[in-house]
Amino acid sequence: MNIRRTIGYVIWLLAFLIPLQPALLSTEGISNVTGLISFIALVILVFVGYFLVDGANAAEKAKAQHGH
Repeated sequence: MNIRRTIGYVIWLLAFLIPLQPALLSTEGISNVTGLISFIALVILVFVGYFLVDGANAAEKAKAQHGH
């Protein structure tokens, strides 16, 4: 398994464990700034994870085509 893909999966795990609670699930007692920062962190972590996982898949496909 590629290291970039593993890092991407870990980032996705962090994205859905850490900022999801104040961003979307539990909004009572959370200030607007905290919720906004958590939501932005969620979105950034999801896209960074996607970039890493998709980049790892593309690199493996290119390597497979080039190496036969």
